[in-house]
Amino acid sequence: MNASTSDIPIPLLLAEKLCDEIRTETEANWYTESARWCWNCQKSAGGNLEKRGFLRQPGNRGCVLVNARFNVDMANG
Repeated sequence: MNASTSDIPIPLLLAEKLCDEIRTETEANWYTESARWCWNCQKSAGGNLEKRGFLRQPGNRGCVLVNARFNVDMANG
């Protein structure tokens, strides 16, 4: 993880947007490890946005998929 972005909280609206993008991609690529991670998160959240993985981490750091996307976006400016 990039040291400059590792402690930055992800704004809620951005985390939601990244989560939605990832979920859309994993639906098309359902056979990937990322898709399994995303599906399990959705299942455990039971449709409740506040229970999604990206809101569970201290400082709203996101799940591993949201963190990775956020770090790439930050690195690309």
